Amino acid sequence: MTTSARPSRRGLIGTVLLVAIVTAAVLSWQWWDRSQEGEFSSDPKFCELVASETIHRLVPESYGGREDIASCTWAAPREKGKYRAGVHLFASRLIVDLAREDMREMRANDELVWEKDTVEDLPDLGDVAFLRFPPTLGTSITAQVTFRRSNLVVSLAYTRSDDDRQAARAGAIDAARDTVARLRP
Repeated sequence: MTTSARPSRRGLIGTVLLVAIVTAAVLSWQWWDRSQEGEFSSDPKFCELVASETIHRLVPESYGGREDIASCTWAAPREKGKYRAGVHLFASRLIVDLAREDMREMRANDELVWEKDTVEDLPDLGDVAFLRFPPTLGTSITAQVTFRRSNLVVSLAYTRSDDDRQAARAGAIDAARDTVARLRP
């Protein structure tokens, strides 16, 4: 006599509930994604937002971008040491009002993560844009451009392995210009 394995009633109910919750979450996310006001209804491909020529000029040793859910990083190999060159792009797709508020807060933020009095407005990038410098660590320098276009907020940081502040500023602005030019809703 063989006995058949029957799923328990509790296990079946748990499975049905799990499927219902996952389905509801996916449908809610799709509804939220479609209902977003603003130019961007989906995330761009982050590693395609900066021209490969620009990356090669800024980080010659980089062999391509490493993309994750909201960013792309191009970096010199680890062998280049602790303070190595790199470009990091991070983007957030929000509703327009929240994107505006996010930019206001980031612009006004004078906490320890930024050098004091280094905010520079960049009126020719996006709807609103500014450049800042985090405190210098070791022998490297980083310049970060943050801009908003409609409902997308982008922060783009360029780190140099030396302390050439003007080159860091120019590189961050060049990479941000590429990003603005390549953004397509």
